[in-house]
Amino acid sequence: MWKLMIADDEPKIRRGLSKALPWQELGIELVGEAENGVQALEAAKEKKPDLLFVDICMPLMDGLEFVQQVRLHVPHCIVIIISGHDEFRYAQQAVKLHVFEYMLKPVVKSKLESVVRKAVHELELARDSSRRLHWMNQQLQDNSAAIRDAFLLKWLEGIVEPEAILGQSHYLGLGWEGAAGLIAFKVVQHADSGKSKRVWDRSLLEFALRNIAGDMMAGSPEASHAALTDRYGHTLVLCRADSCPEWPALGAKIQDKMESLLDKTIIVEQQTAERLTGMPETYRALVKSLSDRSSLSPIVILTRKYIDRHYHRPDLTLSDVAEGVQVSPTYLSKQLKKELGLSFIDYLTEVRIRKAIQLMNDPLFKVYEIAESVGYSSQHYFSSAFKKVTGTSPMAFKRGNRL
Repeated sequence: MWKLMIADDEPKIRRGLSKALPWQELGIELVGEAENGVQALEAAKEKKPDLLFVDICMPLMDGLEFVQQVRLHVPHCIVIIISGHDEFRYAQQAVKLHVFEYMLKPVVKSKLESVVRKAVHELELARDSSRRLHWMNQQLQDNSAAIRDAFLLKWLEGIVEPEAILGQSHYLGLGWEGAAGLIAFKVVQHADSGKSKRVWDRSLLEFALRNIAGDMMAGSPEASHAALTDRYGHTLVLCRADSCPEWPALGAKIQDKMESLLDKTIIVEQQTAERLTGMPETYRALVKSLSDRSSLSPIVILTRKYIDRHYHRPDLTLSDVAEGVQVSPTYLSKQLKKELGLSFIDYLTEVRIRKAIQLMNDPLFKVYEIAESVGYSSQHYFSSAFKKVTGTSPMAFKRGNRL
């Protein structure tokens, strides 16, 4: 039912209007009457009428001032002025106030019914329009994650124009401008080490991985992030690396949670793109690395995972790793050489220097602090290893990153 209110200082006029038409049949309910402008305004604030019959000449506050005030509180109300004054200036002011109709007393019943029916039609159109708008907004909200993920996947695959990246990321609420971080996870089925050996439906497993990553990021101080699945089944996490304090260890942290909850062997790759336009190249590099790693034997996959988690220990040895993956040191050494083309020490050094390079981007870290955090008790030994792998010293590399 539409709500009608009548504001007129003459009781006879109010009574006449209240009984003028079969309001119930028109889908209208009379919710209130007022004899002056102040009273009418208070009633309108409380009742929120859809239709208002208003006289111009009322005590305390005239009809036109009342209409001005009521627009602030019931902006979508349809106002019909019923006045004994036919002065042009009143009609002009009424037009400025977007009054629906200006009718003169005495009111002809047929004319009133015609105006009311038109007003109800307008209310119905506005309601339908409002419902459509609400539905569209709800659909947009419900599908915003899917829209965002579709854009991000196109971005990663390099099919979004560079100039569109920044604008779209702002529109989707991502707010990325500086360094963007990408973490990629992959389940390695043939290297399962869990006790349950649970067989997962692929879509359910991808859903679970994505939810775990999303939940982990929800607790992060970094607000602009996304967790999604690409067409190869990788779980991807994107965020602003330069404003995420946990960034260096974030991939390993999420990986641990995934493995503990799902009882699956999961490998992870993590990298930063200094410019948004460089993200497709970063994505391709991570996908290739995951593909190369997943093609290794289960023992080497588990060995790399073990080293990735314990590289920071200065006393980490081949025997420690062999015990961790439950094979002999001799067998493990042979497998690393055969599949990676590297000795245990060479691979450990490579991992440590790669982790050190990630920390080099943070100007707050001093070189000796980076050395200690990646497993070197001697800054001199770290500098020597760093130069051997990268061809430059840590200090020169760090200075180069700040240029």
